[in-house]
Amino acid sequence: MDAKTESAAPAAERLLDNPGLSVERLPMLTLIFDRLATACAEGLRPYSPAILTCFVNSIATDHVWDALDAYDGSVAAILYSPELDARILVGLDRRCIFSLMEVLLGGDSKEPPYDDDRNFSTLETRVAQTVFEIAAEALHSAFGPIIATKFRLERVETRMDFTVMGRRNVLGVIAKILIQAMDIGGQMFVVIPQPALTPIRQQLSRDLSSDGSASDPRWQKMMRAGIEKAEVSAFAILDENELTLGEISGWRVGHILPLKASVDTKIRLDCKGQPLFWCELGQGKGHYTLKVAERVDNEEMPLARFLELAGAAEQN
Repeated sequence: MDAKTESAAPAAERLLDNPGLSVERLPMLTLIFDRLATACAEGLRPYSPAILTCFVNSIATDHVWDALDAYDGSVAAILYSPELDARILVGLDRRCIFSLMEVLLGGDSKEPPYDDDRNFSTLETRVAQTVFEIAAEALHSAFGPIIATKFRLERVETRMDFTVMGRRNVLGVIAKILIQAMDIGGQMFVVIPQPALTPIRQQLSRDLSSDGSASDPRWQKMMRAGIEKAEVSAFAILDENELTLGEISGWRVGHILPLKASVDTKIRLDCKGQPLFWCELGQGKGHYTLKVAERVDNEEMPLARFLELAGAAEQN
């Protein structure tokens, strides 16, 4: 083979290769992996007596097989998405497995992290599988705003078979998530081949900074649930009089205070000093009652404005 033929071969391979992904052009990927890290931390919290944190360390593109070569000796899971018709890989490096065992079994991390080049035990593999099950559910939630898809755990590999991820030169997105507790920890890695992202590439390229309607539905739901459960006190105000301290000091037991209100006067319902509604006084089964007549019309009062917006959001 002459020099001209040899130089033409790499060029032909580059032409046939898939175009590379650019993480910068897919801003929703960053949001997805941030949600994945947050959900994994919440999912692992019940198992850990110590505070456990997860955060994204890096997101990059690389050839899948080259990326997996760097994690030789790790434990990984193959997750299948029926909606995307693709498989992704989630793994834990050895340091992460040994650190999780130390934390979950009540260690104090005073000893150096265990590190030995040996096969994983049955217990260590089972702990890793629990983490992968949490990650699968977290991915389902993280991809929710983009596509409604589930990730089914197919199998756990201690000796990773790369062929399931496609051709040797296939590109993919590789995210590294650090899992830490008590100053020890390790790395979770997520490998998503490019063919899995191609069908939703347009949705992933959405720019959140210019999309005013973009929001986290899970956060909205939690925020609304928290607001609705807040306990507040409401006060019915029949009438108000301005008096001097001298007049008030002259009050005695049996003193009668005249009110300008009549039976037809509307009663104002207040909460935390904010007027909410005008009400009509009534009676029922031996108790005084209030019938809401109309909302207090005051745009400057934040609570009343909030209730109006909440009602509009509920209708939408």
